Amino acid sequence: MKKIFLLLCTALLLFCGCQKQEPQTPMAQIQKILTDMKGYTCIATITRTSNKGENQYETKQDFKSTGEYRLELLSPESVKGNYTVYDGKTVCQYNPRLHDKVVKDVPLSQQRNELFLGQFLKNYMQSEGVSVETAALDESRCTVLEAVIPGNDSTMATEKLWVDNETLTPVRFVIYNAEQKPTWQLDYTTFSFNPHFDESLFSIPE
Repeated sequence: MKKIFLLLCTALLLFCGCQKQEPQTPMAQIQKILTDMKGYTCIATITRTSNKGENQYETKQDFKSTGEYRLELLSPESVKGNYTVYDGKTVCQYNPRLHDKVVKDVPLSQQRNELFLGQFLKNYMQSEGVSVETAALDESRCTVLEAVIPGNDSTMATEKLWVDNETLTPVRFVIYNAEQKPTWQLDYTTFSFNPHFDESLFSIPE
């Protein structure tokens, strides 16, 4: 009897061990990669829409989950080379056309901070009644995450992030005003999670 019991137990363990785990849903994978994010680097086209019209900039973003960031303008030519960097304590702006002038102790800006996915993730985790949906974007299936932006800035009320279900990388990020009209839109050309950063990227020039 004892031998039969042991055989049954062994068979049960083998059966359980052979069962394949159910694959994670895209939503579960996306949430995990975002919450595990240590940083990212990307190239993104930023479209700024206001009552004065529309402006478009090609940018490079480097962001660390500890808060440091660098936002560099790649085009148009009139602003190429301008960048803003935050080393965790000080915000600095650099303009190569003003005799290499560096402006330190620049005030922190909600509008600038909201352009980084680290801030979106904080807002998403804190938002009540956030929505998740699946949508088609450029013929690829995406999961769309939505968050409420805290504060009283009527130009930045809510935000949505489109993430490709296959590559698990962000495709588009849009910030809406109180009337649900886009005020900022980022379309990502390239995106890499958790890159190896050259720490000089986040250093403030002397």
